[in-house]
Amino acid sequence: MIYNFHKVVDDDRYCIQDVDMGGFTLSETQLHPDKSTRGHAHPWPEIYIGIRGEGVIELDGGKQTLPIFAGSRLIVEGNVHHRVSTEGGVTFACFFTGIRDG
Repeated sequence: MIYNFHKVVDDDRYCIQDVDMGGFTLSETQLHPDKSTRGHAHPWPEIYIGIRGEGVIELDGGKQTLPIFAGSRLIVEGNVHHRVSTEGGVTFACFFTGIRDG
């Protein structure tokens, strides 16, 4: 089976593309320089993998920050608010259960 990505958002902040893989979603985000994601929390865990560039993920309102860079891997536990920011631009992939909700 071939899965195709579809654009979810493409604006001055970031470009997000998702693919529904039947039960979970693979998402790629290209976060533009000097931008951040809006931040959110959800009940399920989410796996982040850095592809290129560098950024920082803030967890739980900034109580913990971790770098995202090419080859980095981290798991954000469910119900933990998280937000990614970057100075020079960063691209990362996320895996999560289900399909993006809006």
